[in-house]
Amino acid sequence: MEQQLVKQTVVTWQEDWASFWSDPATTLHSFQEIFNSMEDGVILFNPAQNALLVNQAATALLGPDLECLSDPSSWGATILTEVDCDPITYGMNFLLVRFFRGQEFEGEEIEVESGIQGKRVWLRLNSRIFRDAAGHLQGGVMICRDISHYKEVEERLIHDAYHDKLTGLGNRQLLLEHLNRAIAYHKQDQEYHFAVLCLDIDRFKVINDSLGHVVGDRLLRAMTRRLEACLREDDVIVRLGGDEFAILLENIQEVTCAMQVAQRIHQTLTHPFCLEEQEIFTDVSIGIAVNNTHYSYAEEMVRDADIALVHAKKLGLSTYQVFEPKMHSHTVELLQIENDLRRAVENKDLRVYYQPIINLSNREITGFETLVRWQHQTRGFINPDDFIPLAEETGLIIPLGRFVLQNACEKMQQWRSAYTEAKDWVIHVNVSGKQLCQSNFVAELQAILKQTEMLPQNLKLEVTESVFLNQVPRVMEILHELQFLGIQLALDDFGTGYSSLSYLHKLPFKTLKIDRSFIQDLEINNDKLGILRAIVSLATHLGMDVVAEGIETPHQMAQLKALKCEYGQGYLFSKPLDSELMEAWFQAECLSQEEQKACNLRTEVAEQVAQEELMFKIETLAQELEKIKREKEDLEILLETTAQHADLFELELNREILLHEKSKKSLQEKNELLKELCLLDPLTQVANRRHFEQYIQDVWAQLLAEQNPISFILLDVDYFKRFNDYYGHQVGDDCLLKVAQAISQPMRNTTDLVSRYGGEEFAIILPHCGPEGALRVAERIRQELKQLNIPHTESLVSDRLTVSLGIVSTTPSPDSSIQKLIESADQALYSAKLQGRDRYILFSQ
Repeated sequence: MEQQLVKQTVVTWQEDWASFWSDPATTLHSFQEIFNSMEDGVILFNPAQNALLVNQAATALLGPDLECLSDPSSWGATILTEVDCDPITYGMNFLLVRFFRGQEFEGEEIEVESGIQGKRVWLRLNSRIFRDAAGHLQGGVMICRDISHYKEVEERLIHDAYHDKLTGLGNRQLLLEHLNRAIAYHKQDQEYHFAVLCLDIDRFKVINDSLGHVVGDRLLRAMTRRLEACLREDDVIVRLGGDEFAILLENIQEVTCAMQVAQRIHQTLTHPFCLEEQEIFTDVSIGIAVNNTHYSYAEEMVRDADIALVHAKKLGLSTYQVFEPKMHSHTVELLQIENDLRRAVENKDLRVYYQPIINLSNREITGFETLVRWQHQTRGFINPDDFIPLAEETGLIIPLGRFVLQNACEKMQQWRSAYTEAKDWVIHVNVSGKQLCQSNFVAELQAILKQTEMLPQNLKLEVTESVFLNQVPRVMEILHELQFLGIQLALDDFGTGYSSLSYLHKLPFKTLKIDRSFIQDLEINNDKLGILRAIVSLATHLGMDVVAEGIETPHQMAQLKALKCEYGQGYLFSKPLDSELMEAWFQAECLSQEEQKACNLRTEVAEQVAQEELMFKIETLAQELEKIKREKEDLEILLETTAQHADLFELELNREILLHEKSKKSLQEKNELLKELCLLDPLTQVANRRHFEQYIQDVWAQLLAEQNPISFILLDVDYFKRFNDYYGHQVGDDCLLKVAQAISQPMRNTTDLVSRYGGEEFAIILPHCGPEGALRVAERIRQELKQLNIPHTESLVSDRLTVSLGIVSTTPSPDSSIQKLIESADQALYSAKLQGRDRYILFSQ
């Protein structure tokens, strides 16, 4: 509007400028009345550069310095020619000087102190200069408009664009601006360091869902105050969204400063939040990125801190992780695997494998479990543990599960049609929670059964306990609907997850599957035996049958049979095979009745060897004890009936005493033999875990009293699971035996102990040995293993078998403990693995 007014004024004055000066007083009076009615301030000046007219709005806006211009007697006074040192006055005076010197400007914005209102206001100023045809200055006009309201709105919009309304903190955009500034500072000064912390509230969704979003919002505001109390005044904290925050620590010395802040935050959050008269305990997971890497963009650093946060959450709640470049590489690799998996699912490049489920009492096949395998074109075989969780996370598990279910039903129906023995076989198919809770899952399943012409009772769906963590009523409804259709249901990996007994008796499960972790080391772990006995007893009382997974040895099978476990699967019978190889396998299994009986007899003998050896020794001892008991009874009878033959009785008594002493000595020898057998690992013939724990307790107490050193080594065979999967368990067992023998060779002292710590891990106790001696032992072990020259094509570090060793050496003291000794060795072993394996690391504080 002011621009239109200026243009109209310019036209009018330029057309009739001469006539204006013919009667200036009358004309000015008319203009004064018109301009005083305007809300915008107006100033006119004449060719002599004197203020000719200043309306009331201009006086109000420009302050007391211009009040004199409202007086007609001072219209001819020259406006400020001296520049004031005050910034605001200087700016206003500078523009006025420019105006009265004939310079035009448009859209100039400036903040001044208002003369009438007594507050600072923002003005937008425009000016126009009038010149004659010869270019000589004839006068001019300046229009001032109060834009304070628009400035306030602009400031609010800018503030809202950079801040979070709920907490009052800055937002991601504000963080990125500060971070870009910090990156620029670092490029100028290499000694300037900073760090970004990404924080995520643990289990915030549970709090939101259970207590409501109002309480969740209050928790976010309370969390903000707690976090601010942990920071310096110059540190920047923002809310990225949801329950995620970020902190920028500027001008720090080293990464430990950021780690100290993370520790301080965790310490602060040990105290509960009191909201809605409830105590709420929560903590945060933290990812840290420092500017050790040369970052060019703020988004890169926030990305790396977020990657570190994801790794922290994988390690467990309430912890922090510092970003390392390999984390980014791992994330990129996972993204690539996800893309490859997506294509593999779309192109149906995955393969379905089958593992037989066996009746343990008669070795007959009762069905198969369906498993999915991925043979990547460039990466080779990818373990299901690496891509199934990824499929769950991305939702690919739904089309993947549909593909497996379709193939399993088709193949089982083919086998049932081709083989008489397969009529009652049941195909087991794993179903994820996401797949089960799909609204169309039951309809899809019915369509597959109809298409493949397979009976519902020949299909058993396996679900894990994790499906009951959410949507329990919905899951129970679906399971009962499947039961109504005649489909069997099995609870997979029982004992490792949710395991709510309050729901178990309400659910229509026909089968409990015992996880393989309970079967491993069953021969040496009595605690697992007790757990298995309880699970089998529970299943029996609930009318369910039991399938044990991961059976690998005849001894394990014998113990499971003794516990009344009906069914099992594992490498003892067959590893998972594709449909063609599995068909060849069960054809070979379906021998004639006579051959089958002979095969069963040989297998049963093999299964009972270990048990019968032990039972034989126990039975022999029991018989000897019973014999001694009977002889004692005979002696008592003889004493009562032959008092008159005292001399004869005395000789007989002495003879019996000698026999008793001889039997007692024999019994002690057998007890020592049994004790020795209980302290040895049956596979490797070195000390077992029980012997290790007993021995290290004794040695620790002795060295504590003597104040002598002890060294401890943890050894792990590199990529042994890959070795086992590739060469088979029999070759793996032989490998462990050779490794144990090689480890025992370098031991020089009778007090040194080599033991199997578990799986492919060995523990070595070196009393009276310092760090130098321990390092020499570790080097000798590596040399012995190299001489074995065992091939390992699946290793990622060598084509031969290698080991990683963690070493710790200390002198026992009241402040130290065996647990700390083992943990330190385990940390050193973990460091050796992180650094590339095939090496040993000495633990240092």
